[in-house]
Amino acid sequence: MHKTFPINPKSQFSNLSKMAETQFLTTKKRSAAVHDGVDGFDYTTKKSMLFPTTKADQDPAAALAGARHEFGEHGGVNMSIEASATFTVMEPETMRRMFAGELGADRDFFIYSRHFNPTVLNLGRQMAALEGTDAAYCTSSGMAAISSVLMQLVSNGQNVVASRTLYGGTHALLTHFLPRVCNITTTFVDVSDVESVRHAIVEGKTKVLYFESVSNPTLAVADIPELSRVAHAMGVTVVVDNTFAPMVLSPARLGADVVVHSISKFISGGADIIAGKKNLLIIFLFLLFFFCNL
Repeated sequence: MHKTFPINPKSQFSNLSKMAETQFLTTKKRSAAVHDGVDGFDYTTKKSMLFPTTKADQDPAAALAGARHEFGEHGGVNMSIEASATFTVMEPETMRRMFAGELGADRDFFIYSRHFNPTVLNLGRQMAALEGTDAAYCTSSGMAAISSVLMQLVSNGQNVVASRTLYGGTHALLTHFLPRVCNITTTFVDVSDVESVRHAIVEGKTKVLYFESVSNPTLAVADIPELSRVAHAMGVTVVVDNTFAPMVLSPARLGADVVVHSISKFISGGADIIAGKKNLLIIFLFLLFFFCNL
């Protein structure tokens, strides 16, 4: 059983989480209309369309092939790139409903590209299909994805258990920034030794087990199912960097809770992503919104 993190409805972020849950993509044209079913537009496209319905054991290539394709604005084979920072709202009531979380990107209502835009959401949907996760969100860099995940899952005075062999930027984040700024400590272990991992986890204090599916640069392959089993048994969330093996391994299908990629590497592109359970990803959105990492 994977650990989940539901949003507290009394949280000061409850409205933001509600808005985040509605910010999903459709092919419908943008409208200033504010009354469902009265304006003549077909709103049958549900927000679940962002979330692939792939089964956990489905082949990644088949999942990608089955993902909904988004065409260009003028009929292009590929989706148009949305370069706007802000989006037009024609009616004050529409704006009110957008900020209240009643209207979102599931109906083509966008506010800022800092939150969401059609291009980035489409990329996230494809990555979620690849990984077999509930959803995926794109960030401006790999370190933005990694730092956002860790800073939301781990709090002041808590601990991360991480692989000794990590990308240099991740290692620097764990050894320099998080201890100094957030009072978050990291215990580095050889993740090929599962017993060492088990002994390094401090129940109640360790919140995340972090490692790479195929390590950078040593290419050591992690036993994701066994490491996930050990971590979950002790109440720890598993975060896996899958940059080196996107079409070979699917960490979420093997037990990981959250998967991060630097897709400017193997996959090749201009952004980076976080994929995982929907309720976890909504938590990450708070930090992404505030620190402009999308």
